[in-house]
Amino acid sequence: MKKKVLAVLLTAVMALGALAACGGSGNTGNGSAAANNSAAPAETNNKTSETQTATGDIPKIVMETLYFDAVPRDLAAVEAAMNEISIPEIGVQVELYPLGFSEASQQVGLMISSGQQLDLVVCAGRSDFLSLVNKNMVLDLDELIATVGQPVAEAAAKAIPGGYVGGKLYGIPSIEKYGSINGLCIDKSIVDAVGWTKFDLTMEELGDFLAQAKAVTDKHLIHLSGGGNAVANFEMMNTVDYLGADIACGGILGVGSAEGDKVVNIFATEEYRNYCKLMHEWYEAGYFNLDAATNNDSGQAAVTAGTGAGYFIKTELDMVDQQAAANGIEMVGLNTRPHIVVTGDIAQQTWSIPYTCADPEAAMKVMNLMWTNEDFINLMYYGIEDLDYRTLEDGRIGFLEGEAPQTVGFHQWFGLYGNVALKKVWEASPADYKEQLEAFNNDVTAENSSKFYGYAFNPDIVKTEYAAVNDVISTYRTSLECGVVDDVDGVVDQFVKDLEAAGINTIIEANQKALDEWKAQQ
Repeated sequence: MKKKVLAVLLTAVMALGALAACGGSGNTGNGSAAANNSAAPAETNNKTSETQTATGDIPKIVMETLYFDAVPRDLAAVEAAMNEISIPEIGVQVELYPLGFSEASQQVGLMISSGQQLDLVVCAGRSDFLSLVNKNMVLDLDELIATVGQPVAEAAAKAIPGGYVGGKLYGIPSIEKYGSINGLCIDKSIVDAVGWTKFDLTMEELGDFLAQAKAVTDKHLIHLSGGGNAVANFEMMNTVDYLGADIACGGILGVGSAEGDKVVNIFATEEYRNYCKLMHEWYEAGYFNLDAATNNDSGQAAVTAGTGAGYFIKTELDMVDQQAAANGIEMVGLNTRPHIVVTGDIAQQTWSIPYTCADPEAAMKVMNLMWTNEDFINLMYYGIEDLDYRTLEDGRIGFLEGEAPQTVGFHQWFGLYGNVALKKVWEASPADYKEQLEAFNNDVTAENSSKFYGYAFNPDIVKTEYAAVNDVISTYRTSLECGVVDDVDGVVDQFVKDLEAAGINTIIEANQKALDEWKAQQ
């Protein structure tokens, strides 16, 4: 790739002219991200509408790519480099269509419904994926993957069950880690000061640690951000299978060999009630920020500001190292939920082909590259070597001298693009990360893998009740799980009554019926 940089940049000159029309060249790395961000969506729409087909007989596939603050300034150069691979290997031209992360789900729906060319889309959340499926906006991929997509089928074999809805394959999950571990990511200096040496903990053991840690720091130990009614800490410390949906649809406590067969209202279980009581005890003990139920700041913001010590997050493999690099301090993961594999985790990010795609076979060929070609994959993530990143002596990669996340010309922060396991190892991860990843992904047994992996309940069949139940959940859940409720028994009782009045039992019955039908077909 290094030898092709000059050729790629020369090829990109004409593409940069086209990108300038979409506001892409406005980000010099030091300019106003806000200005670029406001201009990008409307102007990028003009680009695609003016160029519906590739030059000559080569089909063109328009592929969604996401950004945070502004369209990456090296986007056109990266696109040109990707075409250096795609055109000779599969006879397809790729056009990257940049969308801001916050507006992407809405913009994708609008583009598909209006017939604007968009041939490969990524959903960074289960709800967005189900929304496209339920609106009939994406294709059933079963036939395509059997005829054209064998490379994807082989490379993503473990993940593909997560892309099924109602027995049909609508998306290819893009995952790196087969399953996840949850825990408390916390300032290492506090763990050292306590002298704590156990890192796989029960809730009771975590409570013991917090009691000792409280004596050695003035920071609040666990930062909770409940201002957006998004607190969902029960899953961080309890093993539960939500069957490809979410807690509003019920679930099954336990996973694998500990998993039952009956879908239940999780909020009505003794496990949930006792959990809420423990959270109240921890809140009263001062382990949380006092404004936990209303605060909107992230855990990272609290740690970097020096007011908070840690927060709940996924803690497997390099996740804690990545947080430490972002926060600028050494951190440790205290695991509160072991390695498990459930449909919901695998199906968090999926690639789909809109029903408006004029050449689905060409789109599937691009996905083949996204799952098998390391050069293509690393271009999508890190851009061009010696332009957007450098290779370190040990083989890992990092920013160029003088560059930072705010100034780099191209870098994807989302683990969304194809076969994530083929990415180069970033400098925040250990040098033997690939070996660790292989061991982690092979650590799947009947003990930690859901019996119902591949089943996903679709709440669209009970959408009226689903909306009503979520309204009730938003009223109660945050305050209970942030520990600010004094009368836990009374509030949980009323919570369950309101859920039942909103129709949660109807949802659970539908979920159970669909699950039983799925089991019968296996």
